[in-house]
Amino acid sequence: MLNENLDLYLNEGYYPFHMPGSKRSKILRSDLPYRRDLTEIYGFDNLNDPEDIFIQMEERLAQIYRVNKAIISTNGSTSGILSTIRAFTRDRKNILIQRSSHKSVYNACELNSLNVSYINIVTDEQLAIKDIDHEDLEEKLKEKNYQALVLTSPSYEGYLLNLKRIYKLCRENNTKLILDMAHGSHLPLTSLYDNSFDVAITSFHKNLSALTPSAAVLINDMEYFDEIKRNMAIFQTSSPSYVILQSIDEMIEKFKSFGPLYTNLENNLDDLYKLRLDYLKIIDDPEKDRSKILISTKNSNISGSDLDKLLREDKIEIEMSYPNYVLLISTIFDIKDGFNRLKNSLRRIDGLLEDKNKSYSLELPIPQKKLEIYEAIDYKKKLVKLEDSLGKIAGEFVYAYPPGSPILAPGELIDEKILSTFTYMLENNIHLNIKDEYIAVLIDK
Repeated sequence: MLNENLDLYLNEGYYPFHMPGSKRSKILRSDLPYRRDLTEIYGFDNLNDPEDIFIQMEERLAQIYRVNKAIISTNGSTSGILSTIRAFTRDRKNILIQRSSHKSVYNACELNSLNVSYINIVTDEQLAIKDIDHEDLEEKLKEKNYQALVLTSPSYEGYLLNLKRIYKLCRENNTKLILDMAHGSHLPLTSLYDNSFDVAITSFHKNLSALTPSAAVLINDMEYFDEIKRNMAIFQTSSPSYVILQSIDEMIEKFKSFGPLYTNLENNLDDLYKLRLDYLKIIDDPEKDRSKILISTKNSNISGSDLDKLLREDKIEIEMSYPNYVLLISTIFDIKDGFNRLKNSLRRIDGLLEDKNKSYSLELPIPQKKLEIYEAIDYKKKLVKLEDSLGKIAGEFVYAYPPGSPILAPGELIDEKILSTFTYMLENNIHLNIKDEYIAVLIDK
């Protein structure tokens, strides 16, 4: 499709008196794709108003993900989430979201002046987010008429929700299900994929081959297709990257060949999960995507941050560290040598450790809401030291990053539990967007 047409075009010798300004110049770096960077010239369609190439690509994506329609994003899942939530909530403003939702979900709630309620989360023994509180979900759906429920599956750490159960509950309560599937673009290669949702948003660059930040909106509920499409043209750049689009095209063309690569990945993962360690533990769970490799330090004398540093000594770069685990992401493009290096490093590190059963206790409380997010944003604010913020109302988001989930939202009360959570995270090297321990609070509130 796109790549094939571009190959032919480049061989025809057209001179580019058009954008982009790099003009396929040979004086620029040869390892950057200037030669293949172009814009919406004749014959190369328009992503925000497609008629040809991109319609074909989106139809192929819809087939891969077994949905009615797909819309390509070159602005990541964020554009898809913003567009979908805006499309769904034009008339009804009540929305129910998983508390650990990505910050783009919260930003959508602010931009669209939504009345937000939250679903509690459930963590595993490493304190990684594993599930939602299903009793809480059932109670909330019964007590208020929500336009949409926004959930994340798989989680950053790879845990999957029971979508069939949740979707059935949503339909019984006249609530649409929006799924943040940013970390699950590879799932159609597995037995774990479930298309029980009204709309899902997924990022190809996180687990497949397309370049950052390639993504797509996957649509089952056709009632909202036109409005989501219209909003994508609002939130997505009017100059989408044709380099990213080419990488999506190649991913689509090669998707059938990814099956054997996934088999190789499974074999490498099987071998890794059999690794015998005395103190470190590789977490396996039937409700978890095994390609997200969680390594617990809970029964050792080191923290997740320490393990990160020790792995870097062996030139192994991880995705994230938390107080008592690290997260590594594997994909179908990892090679056996990489897994062998990881196993050798883990054996070396495990041999340095001692037994120490640490007692971690991290609460992720949902603070008392005094104002909606969109209301709090309009108030005047001032910066105060964390230690002086007790009893005040937050004027900004406080995120733990990665993965980018808010611990505190504007309009919420800063109480002792929240301050204790901040202290714990900062002491354990979890990055919060708090500078010099100052936080913005509302004035006269």
